[in-house]
Amino acid sequence: MEKSAKKTDQKPLGVFDALSGGFELIWLNPWILLVPIALDLFLWLGPQVSAQPIFQRTLALLPLATPPNAPADTLQNIELLKNILQTAGGSVNVLGILTTGMPSVIGLQPPAAEIARAQITLADPLALSGLAIALLLGAVLITGGYLELTARPVRNETDARTFVARWLRASLNLILLAILVVLGVSALMIPVALVAGTLSIASQGLGSFLLLGGMMLMFWAMLYLVFAVPAIFVSRVNAPQALLNSVSIFRFDFWSAIGLVFVAYLLRSGFTIVWQLFDSNTWGVVFVLIANAFLSSALTAAEMIFYNDRMYWLAMAREKMQQQKKG
Repeated sequence: MEKSAKKTDQKPLGVFDALSGGFELIWLNPWILLVPIALDLFLWLGPQVSAQPIFQRTLALLPLATPPNAPADTLQNIELLKNILQTAGGSVNVLGILTTGMPSVIGLQPPAAEIARAQITLADPLALSGLAIALLLGAVLITGGYLELTARPVRNETDARTFVARWLRASLNLILLAILVVLGVSALMIPVALVAGTLSIASQGLGSFLLLGGMMLMFWAMLYLVFAVPAIFVSRVNAPQALLNSVSIFRFDFWSAIGLVFVAYLLRSGFTIVWQLFDSNTWGVVFVLIANAFLSSALTAAEMIFYNDRMYWLAMAREKMQQQKKG
């Protein structure tokens, strides 16, 4: 990381400089990998919690919710929903909610490798809702601890005594960030959906076009928020300021920021396909758990390094502008 700091004094880091810095950071701090690897091992070897009875009840209610003389498109969507619910009921592990925000190859569905696991079945929707909320809170704490471990080398911080306080504070800001994003998406998409639904009565094509435009606008807005999570952990700012910092990064250096996001997306998506080639046997799954944890953690570290570097240069640019105004 000292080499990266020296480069920062000369010029902003390029996309591939940030990526190499991310891989170097994880290589020098391998204990960061223990969090995603331990989580995946638990979901793979630990108990499997199924909600199949609840899925079956939902399937039974679908015909009652189907309007009479429904158009063909609606019937196709309902049939697709039936297939999804049937598949999910037999394979989804509710404990996979713990992977929310974490790099995981297990997630809601275990790999194909045969492993004997304890099976627990939930039939009460209230019990499922309570468990889901508890698991989401657990996911926030796990993700917060993992990201705090990753951010500490970026900040060149070695004092372990502050870890717990900063971990809990950052986790709270993660929750607030998620709430703000959900509210923002709702504020954008609910009016668009209502207007699109009204227009579709007169012209289905116009309604679909408006809905598609709203989704594209939402995607574009979400793109500007990519660095909000690194802002919480690297700059230690609150959720609203993290959103502003993320937008500032894109406004300051849009093409480098979008380049890093694009390359990271290609790597994550490409290796997701590669990992599927190894999940048929036990040793293949073990390899995938370690390799995915290393790759995903390195990409996360690269985003933090890039964010930290651009915030430095953004501060320098602002300071220069202030000096010019005074002069």
